[in-house]
Amino acid sequence: MKRNLLILTTCMSIILLQACGSSNEEVIQTSRQYTVILSLDGFRWDYADHTPTPHLDYIARKGVKAESLIPVFPSGTFANHYSMATGLHPDNHGIVANRFSCPILQRDYNKGDRSTVREGMFYSGEPIWVTANKHGLRTAAFYWVGSEADVMGIRPDIWKKYSNDFPYGDRVDSVAHWLSLPEPDRPDLIMWYYHQIDSDGHRYGPLADSLLMTVRMKDSLIGVFLNKIDDLPYRDQINFIVVSDHGMTEINRDEIIYLDLLVDTSLIELIDGGGAIMNIKARKGKKEELYHSLKAIDKLSVWKSGEVPERFHYGTHPRTHDIVVLADLGYLIGWSSRNYTFIGAHNYDNFEPDMHGIFYAMGPAFERGVVLESFQNISIYPLLSYLLGIEPARNDAELYPLEAGLLLKNNKKTDNE
Repeated sequence: MKRNLLILTTCMSIILLQACGSSNEEVIQTSRQYTVILSLDGFRWDYADHTPTPHLDYIARKGVKAESLIPVFPSGTFANHYSMATGLHPDNHGIVANRFSCPILQRDYNKGDRSTVREGMFYSGEPIWVTANKHGLRTAAFYWVGSEADVMGIRPDIWKKYSNDFPYGDRVDSVAHWLSLPEPDRPDLIMWYYHQIDSDGHRYGPLADSLLMTVRMKDSLIGVFLNKIDDLPYRDQINFIVVSDHGMTEINRDEIIYLDLLVDTSLIELIDGGGAIMNIKARKGKKEELYHSLKAIDKLSVWKSGEVPERFHYGTHPRTHDIVVLADLGYLIGWSSRNYTFIGAHNYDNFEPDMHGIFYAMGPAFERGVVLESFQNISIYPLLSYLLGIEPARNDAELYPLEAGLLLKNNKKTDNE
């Protein structure tokens, strides 16, 4: 027995000496793990059931997937991306829509005005790249809501100014390059984003042939990325997550709710939103009259500030104004002067299945072949904190919906038994 132990010790010493003498330091495996999260805007939970997605299927086999990913309310792009980054509901982080008026700051936030998007004053909560920075980790973002702003005076170590026109393949190359940087410069967390599935869902409608072709194209880009990380010597230290912010539903264009034909617009001071949801500020002294006028309209749910059902976690922030108006699934709130040509929409009740997105993940931290029950996307923030090994900031979420899919969590349980 002693002789065998001596032989084993000698062999291990030789192996270690050879590794230390290697000119390629990356060959030496460390416990450090890297996390990459990709968001496919508007990828509904069931799109992969309607068209081939071999690379997402591969991730599901090698890792985990969820039955669906439940967005926060409203089920829109900016609110949900920042909720995934912070673990907070919009009422608690302040990004209550893609565009809104901010009465306290006396300024407007508009996704189309990048100068406002880059203003840290609009963002509350602590996004994951700030949490990581506080723990001495490096981060990179290739388009993620909030990453262009100096939130708490901090941006990711690497970040990009948003442009729809940046070639899709070049984004893959950039992320792969960041992963190949020397270890001191390599980001521990990378977040990136594609918009096209959402755009085509609006233009053509969910399940249209053109939309499903875009889904296949994005799946092929995931395949390119998987091939690139497979060439890295530390590929087994990379956790890769694919999510979406919301789903999409087909609208009823024959029954648009034209607000200006149904209420006295002189009662209204301002409106943020449109389509599925509006946040309305009434003129002074006109709130009750406006509220009752809106309540009389079919296919709408109408709440005063502070009276929105608790499950929405919405309607208490000053940026949601006096009244929140939500259309039934598939109906639009609009104006008679406008021509509505798009076919798909979102921002509806976040518990409607059509609003649900996707979650896929693989890597050293995840189990293999596990299907998780649907969970709310605010749990992405504690998940990222867990994968990075850092203490999360205050948030509204829990990690437990993902525990069945976490290999490291299961290992810890085994070690304690």
